[in-house]
Amino acid sequence: MDYLARNIITIALPALILLIGIVATGKTGDAAIAAGLKKVGCSFGTLSGLSVLVIAGFVANYFSYFVVDGLLIRFYQKRRVLEQPEKLTIEIDKLPITNDLKIKLKWAVLHSNSKIIGLKYIFLRWFILAAIVDAVLSIAGYLGEFNRLFELNSHFKLQYMLIGISIFIFFALVRSKKIWLLVSAFCIIINLAEIVPWYFPAPAFAGAAPGQHLRILHSNVLTSNQRYADVLSLVKKEQPDIAVFVEVSTAWAKELSVLSEMFPYSSQQQESEAFGSAIYSKLPLENASVQAFSSRRKSLLADVQFQGKTISLLLVHPSVPIKQHSFIDRNQQLAAIGEYAAQVKNPLIVVGDFNTTMWSPFYKNMVNTGKLRNARSGFGLLPTWPTFMPLAYIPIDHFLVSKEIGVLNIHTGRNVGSDHLPLITDLVL
Repeated sequence: MDYLARNIITIALPALILLIGIVATGKTGDAAIAAGLKKVGCSFGTLSGLSVLVIAGFVANYFSYFVVDGLLIRFYQKRRVLEQPEKLTIEIDKLPITNDLKIKLKWAVLHSNSKIIGLKYIFLRWFILAAIVDAVLSIAGYLGEFNRLFELNSHFKLQYMLIGISIFIFFALVRSKKIWLLVSAFCIIINLAEIVPWYFPAPAFAGAAPGQHLRILHSNVLTSNQRYADVLSLVKKEQPDIAVFVEVSTAWAKELSVLSEMFPYSSQQQESEAFGSAIYSKLPLENASVQAFSSRRKSLLADVQFQGKTISLLLVHPSVPIKQHSFIDRNQQLAAIGEYAAQVKNPLIVVGDFNTTMWSPFYKNMVNTGKLRNARSGFGLLPTWPTFMPLAYIPIDHFLVSKEIGVLNIHTGRNVGSDHLPLITDLVL
């Protein structure tokens, strides 16, 4: 009985994860499983999705021992208070369970002070493990310059902090050893220190007069997304002076071309059928060009005339750092963007999907070199990706501005079918 229950739990968790992935794709039939695995694997593909399910299976199997064994042990411990241990051991021998579990149950009945008892001990072990993992991951993010996986850990400060808070509350309630309270408090503090500054100080130029600001909308539309009308509707609703787009496929380029009615000036570049970028503007664009910061993912550059001044606008979309070669390429692009920004004489706006958060050491080097600041400073984290997994939300879309440019406001737009939320900002010179 216990063997069957453990197997059901072991299979149920990976099956549930795969089912959620399949439902999210909207596909049916044989193709649904492959599509579901790819969805589970996020940007890392089908093989990664399969690996996630295998890991989930191992975790579920490990947890099943605590659930099945723990509940039965607790059940017999309570009965031991009113019934004779000898009677209970005879009953245990007749149960349709494995010999291993029978031994555990007899031990719990005959030795009331054993540590194999109670769900409290089981959960305590799990939370101790969670505290250790949370602390290790929190620290590993600061070693991002040395390893791709370490750098990946740097992006989830908010999640690590929330986990740390949950662990701290648990240890406080069960009155565990103070060492684990200190470990969870460490996780809270180290991550909170990286989050709080994004909410302070108060935004500059908050009292600027209406009509004197420059509104820019950015959207990674996602190559496979077909909700064209939703994107166009968002643009009409937000009424930006400039709208910029990345992951523009040839199909998207065709659909976005209707924006020429609202935006008389535009610039596009199409690297392939699947990837490109576009700028649509109500303001005159000058010196539009394509800038290559590495051998992959070219950037769009243009000068914008605003209130008698020239603002340089750079639209970027560095590589996704999934594999080592793309990780190196993305870091080269970030470094080159920083060096380029340092040489620009005009007020500068660098916008796009940077495929990194503000906590990456490579991002920090870029903004320090280019003397740029993130427009979300003072407005909060504003996570933008991934829309299909809200618990893992991280801010990887950015507006970076030079010191001459003030920020009136910045906010995320509604979900338009992409894996990224749009980002809209109001700027002022």
